[in-house]
Amino acid sequence: MVHWADYMAEKIIQERGDKEEYVVESGITPSGYVHIGNFREFFTAYIVGHALRDRGKKVRHIHMWDDYDRFRKVPKNVPPEWKEHLTKPVREVPDPWGCHDSYAEHFMELFESEVEKLGIEVDFLHAYELYKSGEYAEDVRLALEKRDEIKAVLDRYRERAKQPPLEEDWQPVMVYCPKCRREAQFVSWDGEWKVSYRCPHCGSEGETDIREGNVKLRWRVDWPMRWAHFRVDFEPAGKDHLAAGGSYDTGREIVEKAFGWPAPITLMYEFVGIKGQKGKMSGSKGNVILLSDLYEVLEPGIIRFIYAKARPNKELKIDLGLGLLNLYDEFDKVERIYFDLERAKNPEEEEELKRTYELSMPKVPDRLTAQAPFRFLVTLVQMPHLDESGIIRVLREQGHVPRELSEDDVGRIRLRIRLAKNWVEKYAPDNVKFSILEEPPQIELGPEIREAMLEVAGWLSSHGSFTVDELNNALFDIAKKRGISSKEWFKALYNVFIGKDRGPRLAPFLASLDRDFVIKRLRMEA
Repeated sequence: MVHWADYMAEKIIQERGDKEEYVVESGITPSGYVHIGNFREFFTAYIVGHALRDRGKKVRHIHMWDDYDRFRKVPKNVPPEWKEHLTKPVREVPDPWGCHDSYAEHFMELFESEVEKLGIEVDFLHAYELYKSGEYAEDVRLALEKRDEIKAVLDRYRERAKQPPLEEDWQPVMVYCPKCRREAQFVSWDGEWKVSYRCPHCGSEGETDIREGNVKLRWRVDWPMRWAHFRVDFEPAGKDHLAAGGSYDTGREIVEKAFGWPAPITLMYEFVGIKGQKGKMSGSKGNVILLSDLYEVLEPGIIRFIYAKARPNKELKIDLGLGLLNLYDEFDKVERIYFDLERAKNPEEEEELKRTYELSMPKVPDRLTAQAPFRFLVTLVQMPHLDESGIIRVLREQGHVPRELSEDDVGRIRLRIRLAKNWVEKYAPDNVKFSILEEPPQIELGPEIREAMLEVAGWLSSHGSFTVDELNNALFDIAKKRGISSKEWFKALYNVFIGKDRGPRLAPFLASLDRDFVIKRLRMEA
């Protein structure tokens, strides 16, 4: 089965022809935190570019920061006095938290630092700078010249949607007042470079030169303009933009009629959410999960893998609860399949899994780096007697990682240890958490169970070294010969060590504890 990114890459080559360079684009207005839902657009553009590069093509990935858009509303987490900045460019609104030069930069800088950790190469461009430098000046003037054609396109779609036509004096541009920087009223255009304006906020009026960057295209015109300006071949979009009569439909006609460029190939992506969280995430409302939050519990490769394996047109729910343990197991298996250390069910599935892994990685490692089982780390990080070195020792002794570890191996294990600690602290359900009882509990244990515990203690005393499987067999055999059911036996042992009816897999857990401590506890000695 062909991976969806490869399918799109082939489609782009066929429809756009063989080009020296292909341009893929993503973009967003930095009016709030850029969350994991917004990231889906970014990653979809990236992975299609990745597939094009794998075909030997040169690719430029542009991520457009629409930081010249208006500050339209004051979010809940921003002081109400920020309403005095409404309609200014978001790049010129002060940062309410005082740590960046502007409101927009507060959100842009964070997302750019998050993306850097994924090893993804991208050109971050800023609409603010492109307008202010005069780079878009010719495009703005062209839109004013084609004003009637653009209005006719928009009105036709408004009519289909049973909406009234745009007002007769509608213009494809808006003006920022050169003095107070809020939105001013467009008065007239001289047919060349000058636009007359009147500001309702500060009362100033006059002319501004388009080349000075105070005249900005409205959203439905700005988007198609930059398709032509940057010769964009592919840009994914959310279903709201791709709805019938939406901004992509109008943009497709505007870019061809006004700017003389074919609309880029697109791909609809669905929403991303967190399992159990209700409602759509909103950067301005603050109910968001950021890439930074995922980095606290997931390796960068696994974050890329989540998005690479899911078809963009399917809603994606990320499970930060128990499902996260399954995700680690799945990723580790796919990684082993890629390095031919494990087989998939059939050759077709194997080929697709290998390709998904390949597309998840900006650069595929030369060899499999040691995979510390995350599920087991969740147990080990809760052991009070084990520090980082102790955990690595247990992993080696129990054969979960090689005896000889490279610097890269140790680095990855340490990262997973930290991620497992974070997961236990922030997301693990109570039935996964435990703590070792400092003293033997005061509980009633039947004579058969007491006898069995003493025999396990004797077995441990007489075995200088043993494997987890050998200990597991001993636990079952000792209970079986006394007619103790596994359920009753395990419940008793969990209560003796952690005061709960259930716990982590018993044999690996006991093997990870200090042997003398286990022997004393089985003998119920303080």
